[in-house]
Amino acid sequence: MSHPARLTAALACLAAAGLSACATSSTEPAAPSSSVAASSSSTAPMVGGMTECTKDALTQPATNAAQAMGPDNVYTISDLHCADGWAVTGGVLANKSNPDMGAPTSFVFEQEGQFWIPKDKVKVCGTNPITTTAPADALIPAALFLPGCAAG
Repeated sequence: MSHPARLTAALACLAAAGLSACATSSTEPAAPSSSVAASSSSTAPMVGGMTECTKDALTQPATNAAQAMGPDNVYTISDLHCADGWAVTGGVLANKSNPDMGAPTSFVFEQEGQFWIPKDKVKVCGTNPITTTAPADALIPAALFLPGCAAG
């Protein structure tokens, strides 16, 4: 195999390995170093080529999170809070057979590029999620702790 062909093959292998490693990563990200006030606006833009933090952008990820809990679940977003590449949706989780009767529920998401990834509250809210302030070990931005961790 010629040198350029070997180089091309090696780069293709590295690219494939990198993509599969990204797809199977289960490591939680490091805590953000700065905090920005939460926004209840549904149009807070994200910068750097990232997806905006809007109800439209979070509708499908929130629906997917609800359906991961049960395939017949529906979820309606009533409010949205955004800070530092994180989002918290607040809404009503219900069953398709009775969508008007549901429970207040929040979902926590972290932005990874153009995707909103659902986060396990047990892993991102820290060791004392029932306080009114974020514990030191919380990964979620402090501005989102109350709507994301202390609420349903």
